[in-house]
Amino acid sequence: MNDHQPSASQAQSDAPMDHLDPARYRFDEYLAARGTNWLASDALLQRWLARSSPSQATLDLVDRFGRECATTYEQIAHHVERRENHPYIAEADPYNRALRDVVLPAETWRVLGEVHGAGIWSAKMDERARYAITYLLSQNGEFGVVCSMACTDGMNRALRLFGTDPRSQEVVGKLDTATPESWVHGAQFVTEIQGGSDAATNQLLVTKLPDGLVSLSGQKWFCSNLTADYWMVTARQPDGPADHHGIGLYCVPRTWEGAPNGWVLQRLKDKLGTRALPTAEITFEDARGWAVGPEDAGLKNMVAVVLTTSRVYNTIAAAGGRRRATREARAYGEFRRAFGKRLAEQPLIAASLERLERKADETQAGALSVVDCWLDGLAHPDDLQKKLWARILISLAKAVSTREAVPDAYEAMMVFGGNGIEEQFCALPRLWRDAAILETWEGSYSLLLMQALGDLAKFGVAGKEEPFLRHGFGDHLPADAVATLAEILRAPEERESILAWGELVPRLYHAYERRSLEQLLG
Repeated sequence: MNDHQPSASQAQSDAPMDHLDPARYRFDEYLAARGTNWLASDALLQRWLARSSPSQATLDLVDRFGRECATTYEQIAHHVERRENHPYIAEADPYNRALRDVVLPAETWRVLGEVHGAGIWSAKMDERARYAITYLLSQNGEFGVVCSMACTDGMNRALRLFGTDPRSQEVVGKLDTATPESWVHGAQFVTEIQGGSDAATNQLLVTKLPDGLVSLSGQKWFCSNLTADYWMVTARQPDGPADHHGIGLYCVPRTWEGAPNGWVLQRLKDKLGTRALPTAEITFEDARGWAVGPEDAGLKNMVAVVLTTSRVYNTIAAAGGRRRATREARAYGEFRRAFGKRLAEQPLIAASLERLERKADETQAGALSVVDCWLDGLAHPDDLQKKLWARILISLAKAVSTREAVPDAYEAMMVFGGNGIEEQFCALPRLWRDAAILETWEGSYSLLLMQALGDLAKFGVAGKEEPFLRHGFGDHLPADAVATLAEILRAPEERESILAWGELVPRLYHAYERRSLEQLLG
């Protein structure tokens, strides 16, 4: 084709009369531009995945998810968000054969089976591939699946690290050998009505039983992914210390000997945010379970392993949502014409698209680099610098990336104008709702910033600010960062220091994202 000859789609879009005739107006060009394989169109993800020299079977698996996410799963995510398909409570069986329970649409169960049955929890799985798949799935938002992945990953890690009980190893075996026909997944229940993120105030009580079992009784206030087979639950030992050392970590099966395991569903949360993922309030009444790790270190292990894993997923999900929002905005901006020009040719919209694309690249590179640092720290448990850096980085990354995902999703919506807020027209309202809830999972912005600041003080970074920051930022370290952090750490509990830390953190993490992008591009 001659370089100056328009394509058929361009000719149609450029024809004034077709543009003005509602009967002939079509969105085919926009729909096609969204792509049919989100791995094939993502050079950054391909570069990152190639770093571990994956096998062809691994590449084929990720490629399969790249195609499914862009096609079948995109349609399913759209379908399960419709009001008539939301999770709901089925009332108790009149013959006392079942409790009130939550019902998910069949399409959600299908995707859950295909994801959890794909071998991603096997100890032999290429971990970059696992998180590449997570990133691809996140581009459809939550759709009742990504939370399940995050919780299952954290549970798998905790059971492998601390699960000396044979029952823990039995669960690990099920995860290792899962297939689409036979699989299990996990959930994590920490929050209680009186404490929120302050889990040291947990009041749900644990009672010891014979054979290493325990009984749990009390309430949990936010219980997402209630349909999971196994729940990681924090509970207080009645004879233990009154502080966080009195909180143990327990694995509680959803069912026990074929019946519901001592839990009562109170209600589903009518929450802002994802609709496809049910979040419940439940009461435990002598639910059976077993301890995971030392009971005086339960909360510590829950945070260090289970919640930290979820924070990494939050960071990946924020990046995936931004990528999808940006792709949608670019596709629509190149297609839609107004006032004689394509939207992408309008200067202000062009500038918005360029900013969204730059930030999507930086956020993606930052999230993938966070995964690398996290895995590196786990692989070198005796390297205190790597462990501390990963610990601080995950807190900053989760805080900044999840908070900034919301306005970017909204900015992308506005490229569409009225079509951007129409739920059946595009995915962006769903992505905006999902982005809005990400910050609330596993610690809000302020909590994570304070946790990171406390860790810097606790682990002796004061006086060593420059080598610590250089380790993570290299030459991308902001000019005044070392001096500013040194001033903060002189009195980390003072109001002025805390406010200065709040101003420094976004600058630090943005510099880290830019460095990560340059490294990924080589």
